[in-house]
Amino acid sequence: MAAVAALAIGAPAQAAGRAHEDGTGFVGRGAVKAALDWRNRELQANAGTISFVVASESVTRRTWACVNEETGEVREQRMTLTVSLSRSVAHETRTDWKGRVTGFRLTGFDGPGGSSAAPEGPAPNSCPAGPWSLVPESPRLVEGTPESQLMVVHAGKQHALPTG
Repeated sequence: MAAVAALAIGAPAQAAGRAHEDGTGFVGRGAVKAALDWRNRELQANAGTISFVVASESVTRRTWACVNEETGEVREQRMTLTVSLSRSVAHETRTDWKGRVTGFRLTGFDGPGGSSAAPEGPAPNSCPAGPWSLVPESPRLVEGTPESQLMVVHAGKQHALPTG
């Protein structure tokens, strides 16, 4: 009986989803159930149909000023660039001695992934047509830190895993 209790305590059933920089890690069944709003029965029946991805997004903002050489009016211009990355993570389903899913061992990234970039606003350092020109030394660049999120994928839809 003590051996059975030790096994039950050692299984991180409610572990949050985490992946290391190389795509390895562990996701407990509780995290998957929470992300998908599933009961244990649904997880046991559908564990083979899920996958994992790490998605990240970074936002870069650029500002600059333009001056109207006839009136002296100054206008601030802005451009935002959002870059999204997504990489598949290979995994192995972990089960207990009765064959029940206890979690998923992440074994690393599965290929290079995909990315997209979405600029919003005028071209950097451009000014409106007419008597407008760039104000020297006005361009500023603020780069955001990319934030990564481990996601569970089911039926083509990504769901964020709890992190804590």
